[in-house]
This record gives sequence, structure tokens and C-alpha cells, in this order.
Amino acid sequence: MDGYAAYTRHVNPGLGRFLELSGRDTRFVSGHGGVLEDADGGTWDDWVAGFGSLNLGHNPPAVKAALAEHLALDAPGLYVESLNPFAGELAARLVALAGEELETVFFSNSGAEAVEAAIKTALLATGRPRIAYAEGGYHGTTLGALGCMARGPYRADLDGVLPGFREVPFGDARALEAALAAGDVAAFLVEPIQMEAGARIAGTEYLAAAREACRRHGALLIFDEAQTGLGRTGALFAWQHTGVEPDVLVSAKALGGGLVPIGATLMRRGLWERAYPGYLRAEIHNSTFGGNPLACRAALVTLEIVAEPGFLAGVRRRGDALFAALRAALADSPAVERVSGRGLLGGIKLRPAAHPWLAWDSFGLDELAGYPVAGALVLERLARRRIVAQVCAHDWSVVRVEPPLTVDDAACARFVDALRDAVRWLEHHG
Repeated sequence: MDGYAAYTRHVNPGLGRFLELSGRDTRFVSGHGGVLEDADGGTWDDWVAGFGSLNLGHNPPAVKAALAEHLALDAPGLYVESLNPFAGELAARLVALAGEELETVFFSNSGAEAVEAAIKTALLATGRPRIAYAEGGYHGTTLGALGCMARGPYRADLDGVLPGFREVPFGDARALEAALAAGDVAAFLVEPIQMEAGARIAGTEYLAAAREACRRHGALLIFDEAQTGLGRTGALFAWQHTGVEPDVLVSAKALGGGLVPIGATLMRRGLWERAYPGYLRAEIHNSTFGGNPLACRAALVTLEIVAEPGFLAGVRRRGDALFAALRAALADSPAVERVSGRGLLGGIKLRPAAHPWLAWDSFGLDELAGYPVAGALVLERLARRRIVAQVCAHDWSVVRVEPPLTVDDAACARFVDALRDAVRWLEHHG
């Protein structure tokens, strides 16, 4: 049995069968930059980019070289019960770039783990039992993070065991104020851009109001930038567009250069000591492979690239041009409700397909009844043009726009042209 067939049998049978049924079981064999090559030698443009993990594209040469150089050092693979200089160097670089008040960094292996560290630290540091979180959020699928997940299939059948955290409407500062006024909320957790809820961008006024409300009520402000950080929006972190600085900042995904998993939870000065004071509690929250030297080397090189002003300016230029082209191409389409984006992150929200045949049960997928179908139909049309794309996890009517940050103008032009044609097809058939 080859590895592709073994995936469906042994790794994720449901997903594997769905990909096969929907014709999306393409066998990719290599990737370079923003281009994937399949087993037949065909090339595809990648407009998912590992859901924000591949900001530098597939197999970035600088990160590969750094990993090879590190492995040649024969440095300890893990610094158990001793000082880890690689983690120290990375932490110092992160706090220097991320904000004046952030001082301590906990390293883990993923965004979900980084969110778990943020939640646990906030609860212990404040002595309060609840987290408030924005409706529509996506913070990971571990149990603690699921307690802050949008209502829907990700947390279905688990509500009885999830923590009793408090959901507040996204963008509603008054609702947040009311939730915090109860005095039992340790922190408010929010994404500056809710990508999985359909590329919803938090306004500066809303985030500033959240910052002030948290200060007044003694709660911490946590920004989850696992997907929006590391240059994705044209700033190193999305919060920097607003000037609203968090108490805790979550980073992950692209931090490892797309090659090594790593998560980081950056905390305001003194917060870690409040939660885990003294030697006996210093390792109450830990991760065996968190901050391992190989991942830290990858992250240091990634930061060296994405934090460069010229690199960030290029992201802003390409992002502005891309979304201007998308808006112009789709401006008169009755199938498009909105186009939203910042930097090279955003989405195209489609109106429901009206034709009764364009429903999941017509395709033999009754279990998906009730989910929007327009986005999936557009994805299929894009795939015909050898463009790998995806919808947003909580809103299937939104086609995500999330290429590698190294995407060139020619690839952007191909995407705009293909998307315009796909939407025209939807207008005529939907």
C-alpha cells in the first residue's frame, strides 16, 4: 500500500474518502515557493499556504540551509533541566520585535498549545475562573482551546466537558464590557482578523475599547495571532496596524518557516511569575519539545526574513494590488457579497446559490446539508485551473485568499483571472 492510500486507511479515513469523492485527492510530490507539483508533473499555484503556515512558501532555501547548518553542529537535541541558549536567543528576538511590554515567552509545538498556555497562565495569574472569547473564533482543537471555539461541529457533543467560558459577539464592545463587569473573567481572547469566520477584521476602535475594558476590570487581553502574524498582514503582527498592544500574544504556524512546528506565547512583564512563582511551580506548565533547538533556529531565520521593512512593504504592495484587482474584477457580480482583506490575508464572501440542484444532497453528500455550497463550487472551478484554494472553516461561503507572502504578480494575476471566471460560472449556473 502506498503512502497516499495508507493515509485514507490509517490517518483520517473520513477526510481521505471525502477528498477522493470530491476529486481533490491530488498526489503532490514536491513544493517550491508558491508552486506544488503533482505526481503527473503538473504544477499548481498554492493559495492555502498551510492555512498561514507557509508564509515563506514551500521549502524556503534560507530556512533549509539554517536547519542543515544546525544539524551539523551536533548540539544537544533537548536541553533537559539546563539552560537552552537557542530558546533564549529566540525569546529575546521575539520580545524585541513584538512590543515593549512583552518580556516572557513560553515555547510549544503548535498554535493550539500556545493558546492553552495563554489560557492557563491567565487563569492562574488572576485567580479568576473564566475566559471571555469572541464569537466566531478559531483557537485550536485541544479541549481548552475548544472552550473558546465558535459554536458548530468542532465542539459538537463536547459542551458537557468543555470549560464554561463566556462567548461575546465579535466587534461588540458593549457586550464585552458587560461580560467583564461580572468580575470573574481572567482574560479576553480574540483574533485581530477572524479568518475562519469569513475574514472578519476587528476595527481599531473595537480593539482599543477592549483594551480599556480589560484594564478597568482587571482582565488580560490576549491576541491570537497564530494565523495573522509573521508578516501576513503587512506588519509583523496584525495588532501593530492598530497600536493596541495585548498582555499576551500567541504566535505559531509560520514561525517555523513552514518546515518545523513551533508555537510561542509572549507575556507581559511579570505575568509568568504571577502564575508560576518559585522553583516548585516554575515547570507547572511545560512542553517536552517546546523550544527545541532545531525549531528555534528555523524561527530565528524566519524572523530575520519577515521582520525586514522591505519584506513587509512588499507584502503590503502586493496585497493592496491583489485586493484592488479582486474588487475590480468582482465589483458588478450579483454572486459576490463582499471582498475583505489586509496584506495578503482575506476572503471573498459569496451569496447562496439559488438553483435547487446546487445543493449537497444533489451530489450525494447529504451529511453536508445546510452548509453553503457556492464556495465549494468555486474551489472546483479554481482546481480546473490548477489553483489549490479553500473556504473558511466556519463559513463555507467565503473563499479564503492566503497565498505565500512570496507570491509574485504573475501568480496573483492568474488567481484573479481564474476567480473571476469561476464566479461568472456561478452566476450563470447558480
